[in-house]
Amino acid sequence: MKKTNLLAIFVVIFFSHFSLVFSMSGDEKKSLINKMSEYHSANMLDESLLCLEKILADNPCDDEALYYRSFIYLEMGKPQLAIADLDKMLGLGIRDYETLHLHGCAQYDLGNYEKAIEDENEAISINPQAHECYDMRASAYRAVDQKDAAIQDYTTSIYYGKCRGVDLCKNYTNRALLYLETGKYEEAVEDCNDAQKYNPSYITLYLTRADAYTKLNKYKDAIADCNYVIGIAPNSADGFHSRGNVYMIMGEYKNAVADFTSAIKIDNSNSSFYALRSVAYMNLNKNKKSISDITYAIKLSPNNADWYKFRAAVYIKMKKKQEAIKDLDISLSLNPNDEGAMRYRKIAEEL
Repeated sequence: MKKTNLLAIFVVIFFSHFSLVFSMSGDEKKSLINKMSEYHSANMLDESLLCLEKILADNPCDDEALYYRSFIYLEMGKPQLAIADLDKMLGLGIRDYETLHLHGCAQYDLGNYEKAIEDENEAISINPQAHECYDMRASAYRAVDQKDAAIQDYTTSIYYGKCRGVDLCKNYTNRALLYLETGKYEEAVEDCNDAQKYNPSYITLYLTRADAYTKLNKYKDAIADCNYVIGIAPNSADGFHSRGNVYMIMGEYKNAVADFTSAIKIDNSNSSFYALRSVAYMNLNKNKKSISDITYAIKLSPNNADWYKFRAAVYIKMKKKQEAIKDLDISLSLNPNDEGAMRYRKIAEEL
């Protein structure tokens, strides 16, 4: 009888304590989740976090709130905070594919590509039809230069994505980029065409297709894609940069200079724009302007070996032996295995 009374007292004390620690009702939590969702839809991420933090202040182990908060942290570019929440969930024994997938996304954002692959492997073992897991693993494979594996995963992602009726614009575009990198230019164009069916305003698909068209010597088509990008995003440097590259290959250096100048006006911190304009000026025999641009590119990116090599090429054209050798020595100190810089140095020594 005495033991029974003690047990009854313990039960009363335990549940009294539990109600004090976790006092939020189910309806209150549901209301906060709904508010969080509304804020999130309005891109009010800080307000969304406040709703979740109220839930977690009441119950620090609420897995739903932890999951949503980690998702928002990723959107805010805070993968380390996302990892902390997801690690807590995994520590609680929650190993569903959604949690593992999000953990993989956070690892990818932190540059931990092999760990991202491991997370997505486990997520896929739980749900072999989760297209988003293949998509993330493909990105990680691409980051570690496993291009064939990345292409296969993008292909699988597209297959299962079609079954679920999701927007596959980025999936097709990402695979197109890999086809471009592996010299499969016709396949890249086809993928961009498929991406266009899902989202005809996605800039990256046009830039990718323009690059593929350029590789296929279809310059008019490449220019048309660049023109479209410039038309819908006139304040983006990407369209001018891409079109300038096409003009360079076509030998239309004046047009290239004009486009790189437009790109620089939009973004004057990108050393590549100055370097490319420098090459265009050199081909127009405007060597002083070429030196000025490539020197500024070096100022912006002093550890870029190519920029010193490019400046040396202009100095060689100007018959400035010592200046060329000095730049090539710097270039080779930054990239000792650059055969192009080695060839230029031999040419400079013979001036």
